[in-house]
Amino acid sequence: MEKSLFKPFLSIIILMSLSIVALAFTVGVSLDPKPGVVMSLPKEVGKWGGDEIRSCHNPEMCAKEYRDANFYVSELEIPDICPNCGSKLFNCSRAEKEQLPEDTEFVRAAYTNDAGDRLYTSIVLSGTARDSIHRPQRCLKGQGNTLDDEYTLEVPLEGRDPLGVRIIKTSRTFHTPTGPKPYYGYYAYWFVGQERETPYHIGRMFWLAWDRVVRSTANRWAYIAVSGERKADSDDYEETVIDFVQHVYPFILTETMKQKVYGQ
Repeated sequence: MEKSLFKPFLSIIILMSLSIVALAFTVGVSLDPKPGVVMSLPKEVGKWGGDEIRSCHNPEMCAKEYRDANFYVSELEIPDICPNCGSKLFNCSRAEKEQLPEDTEFVRAAYTNDAGDRLYTSIVLSGTARDSIHRPQRCLKGQGNTLDDEYTLEVPLEGRDPLGVRIIKTSRTFHTPTGPKPYYGYYAYWFVGQERETPYHIGRMFWLAWDRVVRSTANRWAYIAVSGERKADSDDYEETVIDFVQHVYPFILTETMKQKVYGQ
């Protein structure tokens, strides 16, 4: 059998072997609750000023047809109470609250700089269930976006190797009173485990399985996302992503994870 034909079969054999080992030895898998990220976002990073976001899930008044009413914390008299209906506010959308396991954790914020650029960032942290976080592509499509392109961007970071960040270029059309309005966006993300990082969902799944098989431990993984608007014919948004990630990166890692990635 030629090498090119044998490779797919070799991959299947390896996966089957890992599955057998997992079934045999992971009965006593325990959850390690320590994440590699902190579940908070700073108010200021570099030239960026931030404001956390809260959402009202009241389906009768503020979240009809899953269109949440969103508020900036700085504008709320009571941070966790909706000023419109008095319901409790959440740091995730109604759809996320209903679809993801109860122990999934969230934090979201909007950031602006002196040039008027605005972007949104979030951290989603898994709980005990493996489906607490999933491929962002699924949610983006579910929200009505077209995925135009996808690639990995290397973000230079002082004191360590560049960070790989996955970029998805999106587009969609909004129907407004004045007619259709095209919107072009970007969605940048990467995954962080207790002691590893990867921009790839398949990479996260591999390390998740590895830790369960080899260490009999299930780690909590998080994904960090940065999103905003872009011009249809320009890649200038990459400079925005790089600048923001370089500034926010040190704030979102635990001290243990910092020691790991900076080799201290």
